[in-house]
Amino acid sequence: MKQKLLLLIVLFWTSIGFTQAQERNVSGVVKDANGGPVPGVSVLVKGTTKGTNTDGEGNFKLGVPTAGILVFSAIGYVKQEITPTSTTVNVSMEPDVAALGEVVVVGYGTQKKEAVVGSVVSVKGAELAKSPALNLSNSLAGRLPGITAVNRSGLPGGDGSTIRIRGSNTLNNNGALIVIDGIPNRAGGLDRLNPADIESISVLKDAAAAIYGSRAANGVILITTKRGKAGKPELSYSLNQGWSNPTVLTDLTNAAQYTGMLNDLDIYALPTSEWAAANQAYKTTGSFTRPNGTIRNAPFSPQAIQKYADGSDPWNFPNTDWFASTLKNWSPQARHNLQLNGGTENFTYLASLGYQNQDANYIQSSTGYKQYDMRLNFDAKINKYVTMTLGVVGRQEARQYSTQSPASIFRMLMRGKPQEPAFWPDGRPGPDIENGQNPVVITTDLAGYNRDTRNYFQSNGQLDIKVPGVEGLKLSMNAAIDNLSQNNKNWLIPWTLFQKGSGVDANGNPNLVAARRGPADPSLNQANINQLNILLGTVLSYDKTFGNHTLNLLAGTNRETIKGDDFSAFRRFFLSTSLDQMFAGGDLQRNNNGSAFETARLNYFGRVGYNFKEKYLAEFLWRYDASDIFPQETRYGFFPGIMAGWVISEENFFKKALPAVNFLKLRGSIGQLGNDQIANQPRDISYQYLSTYGFRSYILGNAEAKTLFEARIPNTSITWELATNSNLGLEGQMFNGNVFFEFDVFSNKRTSILWVKNASVPQSTGLTLPRQNIGEVLNKGWEFNIGYRNQKDGFKYNVSINGGYAQNKILFWDEAPGAPAWQQTTGKPMFTYQTS
Repeated sequence: MKQKLLLLIVLFWTSIGFTQAQERNVSGVVKDANGGPVPGVSVLVKGTTKGTNTDGEGNFKLGVPTAGILVFSAIGYVKQEITPTSTTVNVSMEPDVAALGEVVVVGYGTQKKEAVVGSVVSVKGAELAKSPALNLSNSLAGRLPGITAVNRSGLPGGDGSTIRIRGSNTLNNNGALIVIDGIPNRAGGLDRLNPADIESISVLKDAAAAIYGSRAANGVILITTKRGKAGKPELSYSLNQGWSNPTVLTDLTNAAQYTGMLNDLDIYALPTSEWAAANQAYKTTGSFTRPNGTIRNAPFSPQAIQKYADGSDPWNFPNTDWFASTLKNWSPQARHNLQLNGGTENFTYLASLGYQNQDANYIQSSTGYKQYDMRLNFDAKINKYVTMTLGVVGRQEARQYSTQSPASIFRMLMRGKPQEPAFWPDGRPGPDIENGQNPVVITTDLAGYNRDTRNYFQSNGQLDIKVPGVEGLKLSMNAAIDNLSQNNKNWLIPWTLFQKGSGVDANGNPNLVAARRGPADPSLNQANINQLNILLGTVLSYDKTFGNHTLNLLAGTNRETIKGDDFSAFRRFFLSTSLDQMFAGGDLQRNNNGSAFETARLNYFGRVGYNFKEKYLAEFLWRYDASDIFPQETRYGFFPGIMAGWVISEENFFKKALPAVNFLKLRGSIGQLGNDQIANQPRDISYQYLSTYGFRSYILGNAEAKTLFEARIPNTSITWELATNSNLGLEGQMFNGNVFFEFDVFSNKRTSILWVKNASVPQSTGLTLPRQNIGEVLNKGWEFNIGYRNQKDGFKYNVSINGGYAQNKILFWDEAPGAPAWQQTTGKPMFTYQTS
């Protein structure tokens, strides 16, 4: 037994000695080409997750197996692989010229900023994450030339901005196409994306968007999410805690001022010759003896107005600030994010968890927004020919609102009388303005709630195959699934307000009488919506450089389907306001409904790009697109775009003449793009090329029977809106890149706009006409961006300003013949009218 134990001890120490012999500590310094230290360089043992980063002096130390290979990588430098031959390894990092140039995401690919010939602007996700706005659309405001973001609501969960690219171009939907990780029109759009998950956002403003065809006429916004990076796992946490309040609130009169104004209104009913005397009498005695001997009493005596002012009797002379009674000074909002990324050379990952909580400005608010989101992005290198990417997103958006809209609530605040109490001194809510409306109650859950919960599951995957034997040829196959499940629940219940009764209580205060307001009984409206989007696509690309010539070829196809259904139910006469479930409702006056829809798209697209020494640039884009909302004869459209550029700064004559200008590029483009978003609610007029049917009820055989009738005659003469976009731009850098600038002029002429010819046809005909491709709009303008950037002693700064101007005018839509000039709108900006 002792011999066996001794043998185990010997083997154990031998194993330790063997392990130690297989690994050694390697240290060294990483420097740049000028001999300066390079901090933050990733030093990784190839094929493992074991690694470290260089410190501020470029030093590193790492345990390395005997046969191990060290991989040194950093942004802006060429990756190096070194097999240590001793315990000291000193490395000189060479700059990666290609990496130093900014890379911009364009349709179905990326391009160096210097080689882009379209009007494309971009912003890094790190910049957007600095914004305190919880809605991503609000973070875009002011960051990109030609992009406007207008916010018309501060409602939590409903505070998204309306984004316009170069203004408005059509009488119909002017919204841009949103593409997330290569997938267009993802459910939920960009509003609720987590800024911490975004790598960059690019905006295609001219013919560069032609590769997206029928949905590109209003521009395209491309969003790229972050991917994992090889190296040790890195865990990060961020918190953004903020508070919001209204920028401006209307300054309303107090009770003393308001009652004094009511006295003034009473005086205005008298002849003007009596105004001065009546005003003096009202302020001193509260009554005025007219020249004819009649006595006129002021609606409010001087003593009453004084009590309103000093607040000495709040029961009988309240002084209410309705804004202060209903709104908080500050409303909290918070955004949390936990992110993990890392991996090896062959497999990287990024995992992200986010949480948002946004409160409304109401006191004891029933309004608020909460969001939970999760993202998993994986990249795997199967072998030297095959790579795979996978992304999975889950998000819940929970909105809870009051039973009346913010517009209605603010109308109540504006109309609230300051001499009426919001709350009585004992805390009970005061009387209503009218129809049960008291905003201090309406904004709480005492009147019920309106809940909107949306659950998103989104995934996308791509398989890239480099074709063996043909350098630069790659086949990409991608698929995406979007699932939306939405539940709306609107619970309306009666509420109780209190008004003065007769007599006083034991304390001498007025007796209050409870008054039931709102609906006669509780009612519940509930709806469920389910939607499934599926995209399948294939892209074949070829990128090759032949000496001074670079050629880029791309061709692909996408097939998209969207299916959805909805179901709704209604009940009233609930047993109790404590039971807000459908089963507890009464059997009378209940109702239910449901519907479904299905849409599809099929398209083919491509790109041909060429440049010579990155000095002379040319690109041709196209898309052959189909949408099921048009009849078969006009379902397909061809959308081309041509772009060209000249890097003038690469010419020898320019270098000699203006050496301070490091880069100067002249570019131009023209293209035809489509827009099939012919209404703000596309389903309103979908399938109008088909007959539709409605239901009617008849009594047949003493029983109700439903019958069908033709509700619409087919309209087969419809097709796309067509946008002819042209752009001319100049961009450059000076003084070693410290000064940068960009200037563009553009024109967007929209023709074949689907519009109803309803003005020139008299209403007396009783006709409801279908839409026709009759509208024409022209939108022209310019935009610029100029800035300065520099760094000193590790401190980097960037200052820039951008702006622009765009004006549209209607070339034709439909107007009543013989209308006077001041009523005509042709030749004027859309939806504006001459008033004088």
